[in-house]
Amino acid sequence: MPHHDCDVIIVGAGPTGFMTAFLLQRRGISFRIIDKALAPSRESRAAVMSARSLELFASLGLSEALLAKGIITQQIDFHIAGRRAGGLNYDLCAIDDSPFPFILMIPQSETEQTLLDALASGGGQVERGVELVGLVSDAEGVDVEIRQGGETSRLRAAYVVGADGGHSTVRHLHDLSFDGAPYAQNFLLGDVRVKWENGHDHFRIFMHGERIGLFLPLAGSGLSRVMTTDIGADNGAASSAAAGSDQRGGTREAGDAAAAPLELDELQRAFSSVAQVPVTLDDAQWLTKFRTHHRCVDRYRVGRTFLAGDAAHIHSPAGGQGMNTGLQDAANLAWKLAAVLQHGAPESLLATYESERLPVARETIAFTDKLFSLAAGQSGWRARLRDALAPVVVGPASHLAFVQGKAFRRFGQLDIRYGENPFIAPSGPANAPARPGMRAPNAQLSRHQDLFDWLTGFTFQVLFLSRKRLSPPQAAALLETLDGLTGEFVNATLVARLTVGGHPGVVTVTRKDVFDHYGLANDAAQALLLIRPDGVIAWRGDNNDFSPLAAFLRRFWSVAAHSQR
Repeated sequence: MPHHDCDVIIVGAGPTGFMTAFLLQRRGISFRIIDKALAPSRESRAAVMSARSLELFASLGLSEALLAKGIITQQIDFHIAGRRAGGLNYDLCAIDDSPFPFILMIPQSETEQTLLDALASGGGQVERGVELVGLVSDAEGVDVEIRQGGETSRLRAAYVVGADGGHSTVRHLHDLSFDGAPYAQNFLLGDVRVKWENGHDHFRIFMHGERIGLFLPLAGSGLSRVMTTDIGADNGAASSAAAGSDQRGGTREAGDAAAAPLELDELQRAFSSVAQVPVTLDDAQWLTKFRTHHRCVDRYRVGRTFLAGDAAHIHSPAGGQGMNTGLQDAANLAWKLAAVLQHGAPESLLATYESERLPVARETIAFTDKLFSLAAGQSGWRARLRDALAPVVVGPASHLAFVQGKAFRRFGQLDIRYGENPFIAPSGPANAPARPGMRAPNAQLSRHQDLFDWLTGFTFQVLFLSRKRLSPPQAAALLETLDGLTGEFVNATLVARLTVGGHPGVVTVTRKDVFDHYGLANDAAQALLLIRPDGVIAWRGDNNDFSPLAAFLRRFWSVAAHSQR
């Protein structure tokens, strides 16, 4: 076999690339992460972190570092023609299956720095000023041509991950389509200090005629992001030019070199117009004009090369889905690469990356398109009608816990579900909770513990739940059986009620929450689950028969690889 310089080469040092690198590092997979930029971006760019992403960071021991740098907000206020019309208040809905029932506002630069620090603590580093210029694959690896300081050289790896953004060189080199189009509107954006009467603790959305505006708190009264429609732009000419441009890339996004300069007073006038209150902006950290697109590849994989994050999908900033979708791409792909490279898993496992994540990207684009069209895609009488009807709809909905909960789960990416494949068992009843393909929910177990305290480390988790009370001999027998399933890439946890006292190795349940969330409805119920490293349930059995689970586990790796403790 030809020599490999490393197992995986990651192109692009943004959140998706950093997350991929860190997860591979956690699994002992060798990698190199390269980026043509000489220095990291200091702009906030993506600034909204979802509950699902925070759950991923929590499983890696990094959520507290992010929470210390960001602003927690439970509320999104909608302002129509200058008046608050209602909004989303997540304090009103019962979100008890996630430890993060809020939105975290945090600059992308801080998210990247948190991942970079974690990567560096394990000896990882970014190779900057290194540009990808060529890719050649064969049956055993990928030859990568890079340019650094005017000189070219070659690297070889088993796999390549393209996390190099909307202008992805990896995507271009594979001549992949990136179908979609620019939105009609141009936008103005600034990270600035905002002085006004509305406060700095809530995410705010403003609609007024043809304008839409956003206010995102980033650092209290010291720094906020404001964005609004650029009414004065020549949208028709820009749209025509974009329509004739390269459909395999060529996107113009906030912060790109192609984005036009913006003066602070222009942003202040435009944002004041949509907010309909006096606003003063100063101390600008970042100003730009930009146009956003909605585009998606039709393939996430070409041979031994994979795309992730903005290299595979871009969409409007509505809903704050972009960076979060990329982080989940990384979580889905990294453990599969580790299982193949280190544990003898079949190559067919890698095919499920595309089959699972591409539908998510397409649905996210459709969802954000609808949001964008409703809020910013109206003009003339349609915009006036929207402004008239929105308070009638938004106001009453703001008081409905069901609506609040559905909105939080959708924006928080908590209910994404993967379909059956060779590595996800049939799901069973459609409406049953916690079935294969679904995210494993959190639940409080006792006064000081919840389930996510035990589902950590980016490993497979075998979880045995017993609402039926276990005697000490029964608990000991189950623990012995569970121990036989554990290995380098598998942990096992017994969560149960006991007939008497406690038992070493058993996570004792004093609350019924976990049984409710996992559908154990009666006092004799038990369930056995396999949860993947990315927090998705892969298999479930509603009894204490371990044989089917053992057979299912063998799909992921060779017996020899699994037996290495």
